[in-house]
Amino acid sequence: MAKMAASVTTAIIETVYPRRCAGCARRGSWLCDECDAMLPRWTPPWCDRCGVPSALGTCQCDQLPPELDRVRSIAAFDGWLQEAIVAFKYSGEWARCDHLAARLHDAAADIWSVDVDGIVPVPLHPRRERARGFNQAEMLATRIGPSLGTPVFSILRRTRNTPQQVGLDADTRKINVEGAFVSIRDVNGLRLVLVDDVLTTGSTLGACANELRARGAASVSAVTLARQHSSLSP
Repeated sequence: MAKMAASVTTAIIETVYPRRCAGCARRGSWLCDECDAMLPRWTPPWCDRCGVPSALGTCQCDQLPPELDRVRSIAAFDGWLQEAIVAFKYSGEWARCDHLAARLHDAAADIWSVDVDGIVPVPLHPRRERARGFNQAEMLATRIGPSLGTPVFSILRRTRNTPQQVGLDADTRKINVEGAFVSIRDVNGLRLVLVDDVLTTGSTLGACANELRARGAASVSAVTLARQHSSLSP
């Protein structure tokens, strides 16, 4: 019965959200081989802290919030990855989550070379989550947690419905999210990894990490689907 129910669910999803390539929009797959090859994945050698590959030049550690220990992303916010994230977040194509999470797992695996106690999704404000219908960071976290053998701690709350970060400069982004997150529990001594979709300036991740450290976290790293920065595009 469980297998039958899963098959029916899959059929419904495929009917409502038929698979189409994020790059060329051809039906049949979330990403075709040709479009996949157009956007190089980030791979070692890279900076151990910021995760920027050596092939893209010097590391970008000076642009990361000091509260973050390590960061990993699949690739630059460009090409098929950008299209997939936008469709996932804003067009209701949540069925893309499994495909994106599988690739996020690969990017995250390097951080898991050091012990990790828990995954923490970056929260949306309740009003925004109700409007969207889901929190993309939490969906990603609940997919990669079991595959990495790590529990998901949905312990952060967004206390202010801050304006969208899109289009804001780095200083405004930082002010926008300052003090906007609280943890509902202490995390004394835990080594945590934040999950989000895109890292732009790091303001949101930094504010989350600052709160977790204030509640006792031993370390806070982050994994994101993409990283947006003009100097990081290959």
